[in-house]
Amino acid sequence: MRIFPLSRRYLAVFFIATWLVALPGFADPPAPNGWWHTSDLVDYGIIAGSLGIFAGTHFATPLDSAGIGPRFDPQHPASILDPVYSDRIGKKYLVEDKQETVPALWVEVAIPVVAGWLALQEGLPGNRDARHLHDTLVGFGEAMSVTLMTTEVLKFSFGRLRPDFQDRVRRYYCNRPDHADVDCNGFTEGPLTGDPATTEKVWADGRRSFPSGHASTSFALATYAALVTGGHFVWGKDATDSTRAWGIPIQAAVLGLATFVAWSRVDDGRHNVSDVLTGAALGTAIANLSYWRRFDTQGRSRNSDFGAAAMSLTSGPGTTGIGWMVKF
Repeated sequence: MRIFPLSRRYLAVFFIATWLVALPGFADPPAPNGWWHTSDLVDYGIIAGSLGIFAGTHFATPLDSAGIGPRFDPQHPASILDPVYSDRIGKKYLVEDKQETVPALWVEVAIPVVAGWLALQEGLPGNRDARHLHDTLVGFGEAMSVTLMTTEVLKFSFGRLRPDFQDRVRRYYCNRPDHADVDCNGFTEGPLTGDPATTEKVWADGRRSFPSGHASTSFALATYAALVTGGHFVWGKDATDSTRAWGIPIQAAVLGLATFVAWSRVDDGRHNVSDVLTGAALGTAIANLSYWRRFDTQGRSRNSDFGAAAMSLTSGPGTTGIGWMVKF
């Protein structure tokens, strides 16, 4: 999955807008401990560092020594066209974002949409807590950034060829003046894209099959959203039978959408089954870690006690006079 320059700009705008949409719901004075703590700087650093590594790795050429499956030798590209590999990398290439069932742009747009949906849930009556909002959105940012980083590092390290790689080789080399040792007799298909610069990106992307970025991102989005919904409306302290009646279907719907996205990558010939299963497991695991380290089984923020004194001494009436109580 590719992140377009335009997408990076509107992602920033949407995250800022998310805060502006949610803030009116927090007109009440904040909790005594405030909406953030200096220890949150660690989380901010994780998000920034993960996005930095993701950006650096995203544009790097994968390693030639494929960790899974056949290896592509740039010096002898025709060798990868051996029919012995056709059952693994012989699928037909589909034009990026035009013939794909779920274009990458749709998944990118889903990130700010889900962020806004989570913020709106936090702004509902009874959910208005600034610290909870902060932890929800920071947790979401951490889940997405760490998922993107881990996915890209694995793609770069394994360099697995996509199931449509043989067709990419022919489209790439047979539409150039010098097509090396590739036999292009009778090949009439057009290039990978109509833009030479984009073609180079799509060509390099053909060696980024493992794991699936669509699957990891979709399942990170769906899992985190389902957990936040569950904390409010399914198993949380304020959950009721009526909230569960629509909360559970929402959880099932978002996870079903993620499953559809993952399946479409196999059906489109972009990924192997193992690619999408690994991506789905990766996104699910990271989303769970990001959520449960911040919230308990009642849906309450684990950070709500930040700033409380390590020990306090209070007085009050006792059975025979004034009593003292020490709280740790």
